[in-house]
Amino acid sequence: MAKIIRWGIIGCGDVTEVKSGPGLQKAAGSSLVAVMRRDAAKAEDYARRHNIPRWYADAGALIADREVDAVYVATPPSSHKDFVLQAARAGKAVLVEKPMALSVAECGEMIAACKAAGVPLRVAYYRRKLPRFEKMRSVIQSGAIGEPRAVAVRQFMKLNTQPAQSWKTDVAVNGGGHFVDMQAHTLDWLQYVFGPVREIGGVAVNAARAYSAEDTVSYSLLFANGVVASGLFAYTIARAEESVTVHGSEGEVSMGFFRPSEVKLIRSDAEEIFHMPDPPHVHQPLIQAFVNELNGGPALDSTGETAMEATRCIDEILRKHRATRI
Repeated sequence: MAKIIRWGIIGCGDVTEVKSGPGLQKAAGSSLVAVMRRDAAKAEDYARRHNIPRWYADAGALIADREVDAVYVATPPSSHKDFVLQAARAGKAVLVEKPMALSVAECGEMIAACKAAGVPLRVAYYRRKLPRFEKMRSVIQSGAIGEPRAVAVRQFMKLNTQPAQSWKTDVAVNGGGHFVDMQAHTLDWLQYVFGPVREIGGVAVNAARAYSAEDTVSYSLLFANGVVASGLFAYTIARAEESVTVHGSEGEVSMGFFRPSEVKLIRSDAEEIFHMPDPPHVHQPLIQAFVNELNGGPALDSTGETAMEATRCIDEILRKHRATRI
């Protein structure tokens, strides 16, 4: 009989309110038993509102809790490495938010620590398990657009569209701005679909200087299978738009990446639209897959190693800009 995996959250902030926290409670074989936040009053309030039995203001205390089997690290990226290393030393399975860390070097330390401790390290790139993303992936892999050749990724946001959490545009805490925070998801998903990236090019600038991070980015990727991807991102302009389109030898398929969106398949002889609503708690399918793994099922495919490759792309795309900024 499968056991109940008992979770503790380090950093019960906004992302855990709807996206992930309830998923830890509602996934089969899963239970959320403890939460931590540095602000004790906020930790206690979260525990009360979500009917969680224990709360802490110290991460070490949560990690040491013998009733916690697995730790979900939901803090900003600058603290991911330290908390993952602590959890590994305690022998706890780890799910860490994206981006995995501030650099490839930090990712490597996290992977090595978890391997040495014999605990699984998984990363919350939850789009790998959402129905509409799986539908688009299956359309591509089924041959419905023929041989995939090129990918176009675009994201534009208005200047006054700032994140609720100011750290998301703080280089020291997030490693970059909107591009790092959001496009880490896309870079991970593209490699999930097309495999490893062989060549990476990128330019970035801070055009509006509304915050310390880059606000305009362009990249080019060459995957090992010959697919080419280009991306254009501007976060301080007059209009909003975002899409991912895969162009093939016999058609194309597209969708919006960060908003609820249909999947649109276009061929020369037909057009088909797939409506695949996101679940109420978007992390839950990925959480379920990890819980299943911890109970002896197949390994979740969003690993430290795969997440490190998304960080590798970010590091290379922003390398020249970071060197200039410093």
